[in-house]
Amino acid sequence: MNETIYFIEDDTSIHTLLKATLELHGYQAEGFLNGVDFFEAMAKRRPELIIVDLMLPLLSGEQIIKRLKGDANYANIPIIILSALSDEMTVVNGIDAGAIDFVVKPFRVNEFISRVKSAIRIGAGIRDDSAILTAGEIQIDKSKVSCVVNGEHIPLTLKEFKLLTVLVQNKGKVVSRADLLKLIWGFQIEVETRTIDMHIKSLREKLAKVTDKQYVVTVRSVGYMLNCED
Repeated sequence: MNETIYFIEDDTSIHTLLKATLELHGYQAEGFLNGVDFFEAMAKRRPELIIVDLMLPLLSGEQIIKRLKGDANYANIPIIILSALSDEMTVVNGIDAGAIDFVVKPFRVNEFISRVKSAIRIGAGIRDDSAILTAGEIQIDKSKVSCVVNGEHIPLTLKEFKLLTVLVQNKGKVVSRADLLKLIWGFQIEVETRTIDMHIKSLREKLAKVTDKQYVVTVRSVGYMLNCED
């Protein structure tokens, strides 16, 4: 296990704890006190995982995430938010911004490492599969984490990209919410079904900007299906 993990944390005690915990479990951990130093390091080397606090000097955690997800060079790197803020809206906003998980401080070491492993597995799965998938007007390039619909590039968050990829892979078949939770959020992550619904809603809105076809269909009480019929 030699994966590199970058983390941005300005609390020195938590900073030290994170580095020690990650290195103890075999990861190469590099910490930063602010987003400016972090992005300087990103220009030199890409990590397998990024852990970011929300309340940071110079650049907030949300600004860092948006910048990462808006850059094709970094968009497929999984992000975990580590924050003392734990209200529902903060968690939902963090996930919607593109984070793959949200860990609340203070954290339990074993659970934290389990979530780190899950996030890295999901990120590796996206990077290693270079297949191009198509369904109707939709074309997905897994190697580039890119989606083109009706000839136009669609900017998707990592979660939205994973959702659409799973639906395209199973076009014409119903994918249950339970399966989506396992495939996208991981076995260790507990999220409410309405979180999936919110991501589906956002995905539909982005598709609607470039096509009149209703690709993502809700199958009541079961899950979702990609419909390619005219």
